[in-house]
Amino acid sequence: MSASYQKERLTWSWCIFWAILFLLTCLHTGLIIFHHVPLDVNEGWNAQLAIRAASLKGEYELYSSQDGFVFNNYPPLSFILMGGLVRLGCDAIIAGRILSCLSVLAVACLVVRIIRVLTGKSSAALAVAALFLVTANTAFYGYFGMNDPQWLAQALMLGGLCVLLGRDGVELNTKRLLLSACLVVLGGFTKHNLVALPLAMALWLFFISPKKAVLWSSMVAVLLLVSFTVCYDIYGISFFQNIFLHQRVIRLGRSLQALCELPSMGGMLLVGVWVFCQRWKVRDRRDPAMLVMLFFIVACLFGMLEATGAGVDYNCMFDAFVAVTLLCGLGLANLLAEEGRQGAVRLACLVMTAPLFVLVPVRSVDFYKEVQSVTPKEHEWQTYITALKGHSSSLLCTDMALCYWAHSYDAVDRFNLSQALKKKKSVPYLRRQIDQHRFSIVQLYGTFDHYSSGNITFDSWLEKAGYRPVSDSGQMILLGYVR
Repeated sequence: MSASYQKERLTWSWCIFWAILFLLTCLHTGLIIFHHVPLDVNEGWNAQLAIRAASLKGEYELYSSQDGFVFNNYPPLSFILMGGLVRLGCDAIIAGRILSCLSVLAVACLVVRIIRVLTGKSSAALAVAALFLVTANTAFYGYFGMNDPQWLAQALMLGGLCVLLGRDGVELNTKRLLLSACLVVLGGFTKHNLVALPLAMALWLFFISPKKAVLWSSMVAVLLLVSFTVCYDIYGISFFQNIFLHQRVIRLGRSLQALCELPSMGGMLLVGVWVFCQRWKVRDRRDPAMLVMLFFIVACLFGMLEATGAGVDYNCMFDAFVAVTLLCGLGLANLLAEEGRQGAVRLACLVMTAPLFVLVPVRSVDFYKEVQSVTPKEHEWQTYITALKGHSSSLLCTDMALCYWAHSYDAVDRFNLSQALKKKKSVPYLRRQIDQHRFSIVQLYGTFDHYSSGNITFDSWLEKAGYRPVSDSGQMILLGYVR
């Protein structure tokens, strides 16, 4: 039995094991995503904006300088897509969860294609993709099957790189450059802070062909200009104010928290960097491995920068996660291609999977508890939803998912409201609506003795306007205007 065959057999066995484990983690995902229980506060936020994009509630705009209920600092593409599904009768939250799962699978498929094209090693490509999927649904499972555009944007961005890579290496004909630029811009108009890969691609293309780099960058710039013009024509100046002047409290000390996510992908990172460093002296700047390493470095820097903003979650490091996966795949393929190195392949497989051997058992317990509790929670939520539907025409919710399922589109974005108030921005429209008693019912959480929206200023507005408790379900409380 040849050494090459033994290495391939080990890699395929490893791939099958982690693919089966990923399917097992999907059981948890499948058992919770169809329930009317919010998995994250962002789900209701995205659903409310999808309703606005669908123009089902004409008095609210997707981007508005006056409406102080829901603040929108995201580009419009994901909301337009989800709004279209809403118009077809889909539940925006459930449809968004399914789209999120499909987007992660799309990223995995793109990883497979990129590694196969660059190395010719299907076993390495599929094995690393399986490991990526397991990590995405354990270490970062909060975004797997959550109604959020993060993974859709990642897939579009990675697609922009994928189309530049052909069987003969980098293919920089005009059609591929244009398609790549289109996908990158589409990704940017889905999630605006994914800039690491476009920057890395622009620099790397400059190493290969300065003319092609200028052409690609020009295409991106023109597409951005056209897209901004269209957005200005549709949404007005509020589009730019909402996205580029969004109020957010910044703390520099939070930047180091982004690096705390690296240990979850540490095994893949160690293998990828180890193999890269072994060969970096003989690598040409045009080698795609140089692009991937550059992508990882830029992704870490931008991830740390994004983490300084209050409320930023670990998804700020998803660019780094994708880069680590590609780097690891290239490294494993190199080990498989070299003569001998059986011990190195075994060690690489062990190191790559070491974090998951700790993480998977812990997550399994969490998954079991979530599956056991989701049905009782849905029954409880359904009681709240039914109770609120009777007030949907004049109901103000502080839980945006609850408000969405109750068919009311007056929801308060508590987090971004707090950020705006901390940054000394006035929100006169929201306060004026409360003072004028536009809402007959306001939904909060708590009991008669203690209730709060989570925002002291907002609570004081309700208090001064004369809103008092009128109903208490034990967890949710309704306030009404008491003369």
